Amino acid sequence: MSERQRRTDIETANVVTRGVNILMVRDRSVARHYMEYMHVPADVIARVLDHPGLRRTPSAEQAISEAIVPFPPGPADD
Repeated sequence: MSERQRRTDIETANVVTRGVNILMVRDRSVARHYMEYMHVPADVIARVLDHPGLRRTPSAEQAISEAIVPFPPGPADD
């Protein structure tokens, strides 16, 4: 596979997008754990977390999906 994931791998792209969103609101270890749990290849996880400049801009569909999927409330939100 090339340096960047193939555009046909939509499922992995969506998982990576969600992982990046988790990284923005939580931390690196939570984002890494999520992507590992979802079976994203280790080299993709490393590239996404270590080289933010190589990340793709999320598609419009990914942005909408992330905006409408509710995040479960944490203990502080009760």
